[in-house]
Amino acid sequence: MTKNYYLKTKEKGQKTRMVRTHSQRRFVNRLRTINWQNSPSVYLRVSYGKKLNQDNKLVTFFNDGQYDNEQELLEVFKAFNDED
Repeated sequence: MTKNYYLKTKEKGQKTRMVRTHSQRRFVNRLRTINWQNSPSVYLRVSYGKKLNQDNKLVTFFNDGQYDNEQELLEVFKAFNDED
């Protein structure tokens, strides 16, 4: 299963960065470059691809959320990538 990673940061209401990639390693490196001292708001989305839902319709499955601190963002990123 190929995952797609998407990240958008905002500082003072202005979009400062957008990252989109398939590589988890590249994405984690981009997460580490966020300057948390500027109090950014970070939108994270992990997409798992298109699959059939309970109604037999092809839909995109994903997890997403808005985060304001590094610890919470890293914990959620780890949970979104859990293979259980």
